[in-house]
Amino acid sequence: MTNLLFSGILLFGSNEGSLHLPEGVSKALLASHSGMRYLIIILMLMAIFFAYQTSKGKRPFTGNTKKTGMFTMILIDIQLLMGLVLYFFFLAGQTNFKLGKLKDQLEVGMFRSIAVDHFIGMLIAVVLIHMGYAKAKKAMNDPEAGRKQFLFYLIAFIIIMLVIPWPFMHHERGWM
Repeated sequence: MTNLLFSGILLFGSNEGSLHLPEGVSKALLASHSGMRYLIIILMLMAIFFAYQTSKGKRPFTGNTKKTGMFTMILIDIQLLMGLVLYFFFLAGQTNFKLGKLKDQLEVGMFRSIAVDHFIGMLIAVVLIHMGYAKAKKAMNDPEAGRKQFLFYLIAFIIIMLVIPWPFMHHERGWM
């Protein structure tokens, strides 16, 4: 019975008022999510640089390369969890989970950018980071591990930089 009710709300929306996070929680979560991107960018650049050096045989995979890759992966997972909470309440506030409202909102550039482009791009980037770290750990030698981490993290980094809703793309968004 619960599954039928839950699927009905997802398909046809709720007639009740939309779900909202308390304003203070929402602002703190959004500020944390927005601010953490800079830390992730720095860590990813370091992980890519160390992996490149490892792929050229200049450093072992066991040191900074592996640790930076692992910390990047952990931080990106925390960012994903915060983003999923924000995404759920963002959709609830904008569409109340009604497909008709969702269809109308997808015509708005800012909504589509966050609800589709940002969401899908970031999920792909998270998967690539996990794959890169796992493949690097299973590699037979250090240069191979460095190459795998370098390639996957670099592709994830490019995707992340493309789908972040930067202020110059959406003027209503700030830097934080």
